[in-house]
Amino acid sequence: MAEDNKGSEDDKNMEIVSKTRLKKFAHSLQDLAKDLAKMPEGKRNKLNLDNSLKAAIEESKRITSHIARKRHFQYMGKLLLKSNYEQIISDIEQLENQHANFAVRDQIINLWIDQLLLNNNDLMNHLYSHYQHDQVTSIRQLLRNLIKKPTHAATRKKLFQALRELDQHQKLVNPITLSS
Repeated sequence: MAEDNKGSEDDKNMEIVSKTRLKKFAHSLQDLAKDLAKMPEGKRNKLNLDNSLKAAIEESKRITSHIARKRHFQYMGKLLLKSNYEQIISDIEQLENQHANFAVRDQIINLWIDQLLLNNNDLMNHLYSHYQHDQVTSIRQLLRNLIKKPTHAATRKKLFQALRELDQHQKLVNPITLSS
């Protein structure tokens, strides 16, 4: 009888996981494997993946049969289960958040270009007071070129890149808040 009590204590301490929940978890790992296979190679190289998983991803590109691909992604899900899949998920989220941050910064840089075209004296004075003189001078020259040829896309792109370089060293503030 003492053995029965021990068995029931262990059962109480163990978390019971339903088959449905296990299936959903397996499918989520397979979806992660599909996402990794679809991901551009440059982005995938930033992740810390096992060599066996990298080889499986490369192999998935060669498989064309629907059922074979399905089985292969099941296999990749098992590989993910053995590796640190939680870290891989967090690394992917971090990369996506980084791209979202770049999108916000790009909008601010475009605002800077638009505001510099409208009212460049106040904003240029702000840049001179907060950044290195030679960088701001090159921005001023690029702005002059853009004013001369406003439809020239290459000049706008060069100005954008120069402002992005400033933004990477020290974040540019929203220019609308400066001009008001």
